[in-house]
Amino acid sequence: MDLVIGMAGDREIAIDAQELVTGRTCIIAQSGAGKSWGIAVLCEQLLLARVGFCLIDTEGEYSSLKDLFPLLWIGSGDGCDVDIERANLRELMREAICSRTAVIFDVSETDMQGKVAHLANILYDLESELRQPYLLIVEEADKFIPQSGESLKKIEEISRRGRKRGLGLLVATQRPSLVTKNVLSQCNSQILGKLSIENDLNAVRLFFSSRKEAGELADLEPGEFFVMGKLVREKTKMRFRERLCEHRGLTPRLVPAKPLEPWASPGIGPVEPLAAGKDDHPPSGNAVVPVLLREEALDIAMARRKRRLLFLEPEERVVSGERVYRPLHRVEIRYIGGFIKKSTKTASFVIDGHTGCIVEIDRGLKVRPGFSELLGLDEAAVRIVTGLANGGSTLVEIEAETHLPPDVVKKAVKSLEKMKLITEVKTVGDTKIYVPLLADEVPALSSLRPGSEPPMEPLRGDPPEANVTKESLRTILKGLEPTAEIVGFETIYYPVYRIVLASDHAERSLLLDGRTGKELHFPVS
Repeated sequence: MDLVIGMAGDREIAIDAQELVTGRTCIIAQSGAGKSWGIAVLCEQLLLARVGFCLIDTEGEYSSLKDLFPLLWIGSGDGCDVDIERANLRELMREAICSRTAVIFDVSETDMQGKVAHLANILYDLESELRQPYLLIVEEADKFIPQSGESLKKIEEISRRGRKRGLGLLVATQRPSLVTKNVLSQCNSQILGKLSIENDLNAVRLFFSSRKEAGELADLEPGEFFVMGKLVREKTKMRFRERLCEHRGLTPRLVPAKPLEPWASPGIGPVEPLAAGKDDHPPSGNAVVPVLLREEALDIAMARRKRRLLFLEPEERVVSGERVYRPLHRVEIRYIGGFIKKSTKTASFVIDGHTGCIVEIDRGLKVRPGFSELLGLDEAAVRIVTGLANGGSTLVEIEAETHLPPDVVKKAVKSLEKMKLITEVKTVGDTKIYVPLLADEVPALSSLRPGSEPPMEPLRGDPPEANVTKESLRTILKGLEPTAEIVGFETIYYPVYRIVLASDHAERSLLLDGRTGKELHFPVS
């Protein structure tokens, strides 16, 4: 029996139902990559084929399956079929196995460890007696079979010995590096989505023939998965099919509503606006969902300590480590451009709010040269320093190129010299030529492109301040292109870990990407 679970282009992708139900499978992908959607698709196809399974639901997000299919929902919510605290679990699971009934075991509002341990023991004992094909699906497997800490030994035993009893196992996690290798190594079928953190990529390398092949997971788009092992004949990249039931695991979306007049409520008069400086914090905005745990960030930092001369100086020590958020600005501009026929052009980009660097955020934070060296300059200075010829320009040439008055040019040149962004060179006849000293080439507006957006959540706490403001950026853009106007400006917040390392003689900071764990390098702001 085959189950059609997705598409590769125009081709349907089907997996072996026997192997799924009685074998060992893992489904792994980072937050926002489509793991929960994929599990729901697998469940729907099993329900259509009348194949029995029990899904451990840690978030209460799979109850929508009951909207279309007959199944047993054991949990604590009002709509549950059986109260998990009063259930005769042995009798219920015996009946479910014999009748091929699917069970949602909702532990979202109860003692997860205790209830799941009890379920695993009962399933193993029943299948030792009944030997009927039945699948146990363990969502958020790192909660129950962690690499470090107390693991549920009966789930580990199911992974080793459940197959000959007909009891299959599917483990799902966002963080494979946190799941015990005793279980992962038993998974001879894999459904793997996007992973960015190096520790997680290393954890799934056992499924690949090379490090390079495992690294392909970082290049997957959200929703793309590799299906591998005994489920299919060959490794296949696909997208899961559409769901039949409502997806209740989606992040709630804010629905626009008609603005409320401040004096609209009965008995309330007009509300005076707050005076400046009194609790006038800007709205929190959106934050990129972090993936890396603090403990993992500290482990990475420990591995990057500078080695000192052995026996003479002690190694660096970690003084502190905290997760902070960098303000990033998503910017959309319009300007008049074109070599032959002038027309309105648009450009979108994201810049770091501290330094003005161009950044990409879809696959971890990637820092590109941007506008950092132009911060604080006026329009004239920006136009001059970015317009200087590689070999230098005279004052007369600068005036002709920029169409600026001589006094404005002289003032701007003087300020640029003071900031060491240009230098004066004398040639034959004591002609002064001004040469640019910018460390990086300023990107052309036409080269700026928007990137895709990672999963977002509301920012908790007060938003950090940014050095780059909308007005300071507008000044730079006007210097680069006088017709440029900002038509969209939104601030989001990206998680990073700031680790402080110290030796006996010095102290330094290390910035780690809160999604990938990679070290970040920004120019000094």
